[in-house]
Amino acid sequence: MKKINGIYVIIDPEFINSEDPVEMTKKVLNGGAKIIQLRNKKDSVLNTIKWGKEISRLCDEYGAVSIINDRVDIACITDADGVHLGQEDIYPDLVKEITTKDLIIGTSNATISEVEESEGNESSYIAIGSIFPTTTKIDTRPAGLKLLIDAKKICKKPIVAIGGINQKNIKSTIETGVDSVCIATAITLSKDPEKTTKSLSKYFNI
Repeated sequence: MKKINGIYVIIDPEFINSEDPVEMTKKVLNGGAKIIQLRNKKDSVLNTIKWGKEISRLCDEYGAVSIINDRVDIACITDADGVHLGQEDIYPDLVKEITTKDLIIGTSNATISEVEESEGNESSYIAIGSIFPTTTKIDTRPAGLKLLIDAKKICKKPIVAIGGINQKNIKSTIETGVDSVCIATAITLSKDPEKTTKSLSKYFNI
């Protein structure tokens, strides 16, 4: 199974300056992104499948991890490496009842009790946030740097920090010991996504 580390970029059609999701994926992979999540809340399922297949192929080419948000079925159809599940989505332990594929399973967490739950279930990595205020998602819950530090003490699974992370606060985030940092608009809405990804990737010695 591919490793969860480095810069993790969310590709969301709503937050990529009307650019093609596949083209944006190429830019951030060229910049050194290690994980790509396709999150499509507003567009059609057909588009998610089309983009997902191309993004999965690109990630394989670059040795990166491809993740589909929310949908286990689409993750399987597109040959993605994994799926990311929120607290309101299917429970991680039920994924094996849908598919025999060995999917990477990510979960969203905002409290220490949720982190403890994710550490004990079938999830592969634990995403924690929102670390800082963010405008990308309106239903986020505050988590903070302290939760990252506390989580590192009890978790053996990779931890991904998410929410409002940018050039100004990435250093303090990585210093908590997280394995990966998930970023959306600070990269995808920047003037030069490839260059920005490259700059942020330097904080990881991988």
